[in-house]
Amino acid sequence: MEVEIGDIKFTIMESLIIEATKLPRSGEKWFKNRGINGEDWKLFLKNPNMDTTIFKKGIPSTTLKSKWRNLLLLLQKFITCEGWFGYMYFYHIRIMMNFLEEHQMNFPYFLLHSLKKNSMNFQKKIKFLDNTMYHHELLKILVEFHVQSMI
Repeated sequence: MEVEIGDIKFTIMESLIIEATKLPRSGEKWFKNRGINGEDWKLFLKNPNMDTTIFKKGIPSTTLKSKWRNLLLLLQKFITCEGWFGYMYFYHIRIMMNFLEEHQMNFPYFLLHSLKKNSMNFQKKIKFLDNTMYHHELLKILVEFHVQSMI
């Protein structure tokens, strides 16, 4: 993925995200377009036996066990970069599953694909493209790392 910010130009790849963030490459390569296998994801719900098929816009975040609510909010604000805090989607749950030992996810892979998706889909709809950014902290880390490597 080619990036241009002012005079700085570089390519974002999974290896750059790994090097800059020190996140491990291990775990399942997963992104939002894939499903979740099994029923382990229901462990996050107050009532694991509830019928979640009745929800059309996502699962209300109030159905989540209270110990997981702050993590969901952090994911929505900083990882998936959204503002729909009243709802959670299966990709939020899959990311939270990373905090269960047997469900590790490859975060660099996820972040790279999230950046790609945002750059292809969201920015097509934005009027002032030059002033729009998403994944602020991740981009800051990657730009700083790239600039440091140039010195």
